[in-house]
Amino acid sequence: MSLISVEQAASLLCVSRATAYRMALEGRIPTVRWMKRGVRVHAEKLQQMIDEAAAASICAAGGMSEETECPTRETIRPIGGSLSHNQMEKELDALLALPTTRRQKH
Repeated sequence: MSLISVEQAASLLCVSRATAYRMALEGRIPTVRWMKRGVRVHAEKLQQMIDEAAAASICAAGGMSEETECPTRETIRPIGGSLSHNQMEKELDALLALPTTRRQKH
């Protein structure tokens, strides 16, 4: 468990120091009392809270769906090593054989 100061938490949250202290007092960020001297913020819980809020806002904006499967039918070549000379030739031939459209002159 690592603890950070409220000022460091404010920096992570991109808010002012006063706002971070207010959030700590309201219980909106995870805090711990630090030896009668003040408050410290639980760094891992704060980062988790930020990540969850970011993911929720992206989903709400329609930028990311819950499905984990790729909707395309593309095959993904396994990573590890480069193509042999013959494989590279076949790959380039396949790319060059793709149909193209030409603009007609008027």
